Amino acid sequence: MKLRWTLLASAAALAAVFSLTGCDGDDGRDGLPGGAGDPGLACWDLNENGVKDFPDEDTNGDGVIDVLDCRGSGAGDVESAIGLAKAESCSTCHGDAGTAHQSTYDQYTDEPNLGLEITGLTSVPAGEGFDVTLTYTISGYEGPVESTSFYVVQYDSATGEFLTAPGGFFPTLGAGTCDGDGNCTSTQNVPYDPLAFTGGAVVGSIKNGRLDIEDAQYNPDAGKRVQMYAETASASFPIGDIGDFESAANVEGCVACHGAPYRKHGNIEAVVDGVPDFVHCKGCHANDRDGDHPEWQFMVDDPLAWATGEEPTRDYSYQAVLLNDVHMSHAMELPYPMSMANCATCHAGKLDRVLANENFTAETCRSCHVVEGTNAKPGEAYYQPHRPPPLSAAWPEGHNIGLPCQSCHDGSLGPGVATLSDIHPGYDPRIYTADGERHADLNTLSIDSVEVDGNLITVAFSANNTEIIPEVGVSFYGWNSKDFLVAQHTRGADRVRMEYVPESACPADDDCSNPLFTEEEGSALGAWIVTLDISAYQAELTDPIPDLIADGKVKFGEIYVAGELEVDGVEVGLNAVTQTFDVSDGTFVDNYFQGEGAIADVAKCNNCHDQLAVTFHSGSGRGGSITACRVCHVTTSGGSHLEMQSRSITSYVHAIHSFQDFDSDEIDFTDPVEKARYEMHVDHHFPLFTAQACEGCHMEDAGLYDVPDQSKSMPALLSGSYEWNVDRAIGSVPEYVTGPGYMACGGCHRAALINEDNAGGLAALNGHSQAFGTLVENDEDDLVIYGVINKIMGLFE
Repeated sequence: MKLRWTLLASAAALAAVFSLTGCDGDDGRDGLPGGAGDPGLACWDLNENGVKDFPDEDTNGDGVIDVLDCRGSGAGDVESAIGLAKAESCSTCHGDAGTAHQSTYDQYTDEPNLGLEITGLTSVPAGEGFDVTLTYTISGYEGPVESTSFYVVQYDSATGEFLTAPGGFFPTLGAGTCDGDGNCTSTQNVPYDPLAFTGGAVVGSIKNGRLDIEDAQYNPDAGKRVQMYAETASASFPIGDIGDFESAANVEGCVACHGAPYRKHGNIEAVVDGVPDFVHCKGCHANDRDGDHPEWQFMVDDPLAWATGEEPTRDYSYQAVLLNDVHMSHAMELPYPMSMANCATCHAGKLDRVLANENFTAETCRSCHVVEGTNAKPGEAYYQPHRPPPLSAAWPEGHNIGLPCQSCHDGSLGPGVATLSDIHPGYDPRIYTADGERHADLNTLSIDSVEVDGNLITVAFSANNTEIIPEVGVSFYGWNSKDFLVAQHTRGADRVRMEYVPESACPADDDCSNPLFTEEEGSALGAWIVTLDISAYQAELTDPIPDLIADGKVKFGEIYVAGELEVDGVEVGLNAVTQTFDVSDGTFVDNYFQGEGAIADVAKCNNCHDQLAVTFHSGSGRGGSITACRVCHVTTSGGSHLEMQSRSITSYVHAIHSFQDFDSDEIDFTDPVEKARYEMHVDHHFPLFTAQACEGCHMEDAGLYDVPDQSKSMPALLSGSYEWNVDRAIGSVPEYVTGPGYMACGGCHRAALINEDNAGGLAALNGHSQAFGTLVENDEDDLVIYGVINKIMGLFE
């Protein structure tokens, strides 16, 4: 059966237009497949000279060893599909696409040319109020700026509260009247005298050059509050004892995930000269104002009523202080990537303040936990394990919730009644000890040596804690790329992986034996020596590993060691270690797409995740290295949880951070809660406020934001579309084999179109990839993906 094409006619037409007008010159497209080659070829190697892997005869008499001959299946014409594969030309037109994305974000973070200084504040009685005159100077720009705002903040040092000025918010003064030198004056009659406050400030900002970021979510006309500008300048005029205020949070905690400088909503500075941190935020987030988002509690407390548009039957009003808005948004609305119990993320060095027992109040608890959780407790239909559980799931039957929490939880009733710090020590126990030390720093692994003797690879590795249960694996890079042609986690024909837990460390009830590995004499707890026989690995879709090495298709391997450890009944997050080696002699190879040669920075991942592989891959100890991710996240498999994506870590991370949802085929879209939660998830955005901020993950070396180097990245397999239980515009899309550019850059762009259910846009994007590179349908036995890899990567030998 010939290759099946399912692109829409519109996509084919668009591809034809692209082929004529997309770029000047020849697009490098191959012609139709040539005649049949030698019938005695390996299935993955159809378009190259090689040794026949399979003894099957030419069963259909066409002189070609095809799928039928190799796998007993008539799934498709593999040779035709491979013949259509060609090198991508993405870099011809889009070579600096990533740099262009980043340039938008650079405008946001670059030092502004604008300057703002508040030079004076006066107040005189007038009528029933006061005429307040603010003078300020704008520098670095001639003419009116796009946005000007000033607020009065009132601070009561006796109570530590921020209050809205009498009569409500201090109105925006606007641009005022400015002379040619940027000296501006704005006068407004208000019902109070701000200079009479015992503490407070006027805080203001000016903004210019609103940035064109990628989604209408950031359009204020759509009712959203996030806006980003190329130029932002802020200033303050302190009043009274405002300098005595110190927030219990740290701006550094915000910066870690949201970038520097930290601007709430993308444009409100948390750090303004002249006043303590976060004072600028207090113009809105005051103690005597109701919060604007009671739906955050509603959606978690009574999911079905929220999803079906019912009116709340409980009171979800709350104070608009940062404690509430920040806690609620991260615990209830956002897919927050770590545990809310990890208080140290935002409150490092100040845990004694935030966990003091006087803060054990209903308001504090409700800022993260809803009270009831109707049908949303653990084990119930609408429970979400990554959210803080409802309070009703934690307290005993008959618990009196009308009393102040401190009346029982002040420590006076003994150790049987918990205090706030007993319940929340401030550190996620999966990441930290009770003293705030990282388990990953205290418990380490190392790869000590690699020896190669023919087909035998002997690895010595060690741990500083003999209670660590290690797993060692070996993977093999294809050609000189960053990707594995034969990865440790890919099963061979006998379903065995190149992964092994030494018998000396194997838990008593487990069977850790693996016919590929032998634990050597002298191996012991804490210092292991194991040998892998690569000739025993039964390659299913490639030539045997020794042949790949002999042919020069595999030159480097990667040793991987991860550890599992339980501390006080909790599986803790450790760092895996990896080491590249030369397969010819075992020599260590440094900086091979890691270290100084890394593309992405795991430290940037941990800015938001704190410790990779804790909130996912729990207990596997797989943090510490992007290379460690690649031993499973290979280009040769489609995304197992993400439709129309590759399992490659590049495709996965791009799609996940574009908020494509996992396992959409398992979502019941007829259930209003599941449907509403899906729609809310896909509407979220990267925490730097725009996915165009490539620096959020990638190293900042030149070129690393752009289209990947095709000689250093293997072609990839994209999974097919999922079948939903309701109709949608996107129809049936098969598995496709594509190039690294469409795999990587397309990870974001496909996700955006999938989230929008934009069938036409997706078809056009696929057509563009086919016209200027490779987009061929895979067969059910994955022979096409390996054949395309061999053909394309052979161009760079």
